[in-house]
Amino acid sequence: MKDTNSKYGIIFLIVFLDLLGAGIILPLLPFYAEKFTASAVVITLLVSSYSLMQFIFAPILGHLSDKHGRKPILIISQVGSAVGYVLLAFANSIYVLFISRIIDGITGGNISTAQAYISDISSEKDKKKGFGIIGAAFGLGFILGPTIGGFLGQINIMLPGIFAALAAITASILVYLKLPETKRHKKTEKYDIRQMLYVLKMKKVSTIFLSTLFFGLAVAMMQSTFALYTQKVLGFRERENGLMFAYIGIISILMQLFILRKLENLYEDEKIVKIGLMSSSIGFLIISLLYYQPTILLLLFGLTLLGFGQGSFNPVIRAMLTKHVDSHGKYLGLLSSYISLTMIIGPFIAGNLFEFVNPAMPFLAAFLMMMTSFFVFKKF
Repeated sequence: MKDTNSKYGIIFLIVFLDLLGAGIILPLLPFYAEKFTASAVVITLLVSSYSLMQFIFAPILGHLSDKHGRKPILIISQVGSAVGYVLLAFANSIYVLFISRIIDGITGGNISTAQAYISDISSEKDKKKGFGIIGAAFGLGFILGPTIGGFLGQINIMLPGIFAALAAITASILVYLKLPETKRHKKTEKYDIRQMLYVLKMKKVSTIFLSTLFFGLAVAMMQSTFALYTQKVLGFRERENGLMFAYIGIISILMQLFILRKLENLYEDEKIVKIGLMSSSIGFLIISLLYYQPTILLLLFGLTLLGFGQGSFNPVIRAMLTKHVDSHGKYLGLLSSYISLTMIIGPFIAGNLFEFVNPAMPFLAAFLMMMTSFFVFKKF
């Protein structure tokens, strides 16, 4: 047990450093692109380019981690992120920005591989705890990352990318020196891209994937236009947007470290997922109203519900998936691929809704996607 807890601690640090880098960059992407006078549509396509590569390569990296071990894939992923962040920092055109996100996306199998590692070392009883630890690291990265990114971005727009690259390199060194390899799966199914569709024929698994797909679409719409939205309705810049992303992280980490364990004692997994989806739905609806009633209190209320909802949904849905499949790395990679698909489609839809319809429309559309996820999951 002590050995397992130490591995949990190392994975926590690795995921934290990874999300620290991502958290530094995400709120600033619109301002990087603004330097090259890019439109809202181009900015959201920048987000989608990363996700397109994730969509293609996440399940491949997941399959390779089943076959060759988690450790080498984690190292490759972190080094790829570092290269992408360095290019981002020194970008002198919008094309270099796209190249930086594409490289990071190709090698971006770190989170799903870390989840597979947690699944390897956890008993069925402790899997939600393990995924909750990853979620807490995710949240902590988004508490400190956007705050650091906003602060550094005001000094020099190059500094956040350099800092994020250093975080990724530190994580790769930590994996190499401190993380023991888990048992490799000697017999693995050959990866076939058609498995992306095959999972939809697996009764319980298909519900998990489809519900996550609509959940991811809602989150993608929010993430890709949030900085543009708050800039327009509240006049926010880098620092304020960084603090808002940090606030979501605080709520999410409190949820996964403290409240989720209490919910597990009261409700079945299915009920917790439904609570998370409904909370997120209401949160998106409230944020859409900000366009008509621009107050920070209304924004914070909506973000609180979002943080609570995401903290409920993410660890529990992944623990449920591992109960119904054998090759955890591959299927968690496939789930990441579905989420990446939402980050291709969602930002494109959100960017067009923001620019050509109404700035509040991406969040109203996110509300509808989240409600769709809720009704899909009711069939589980």
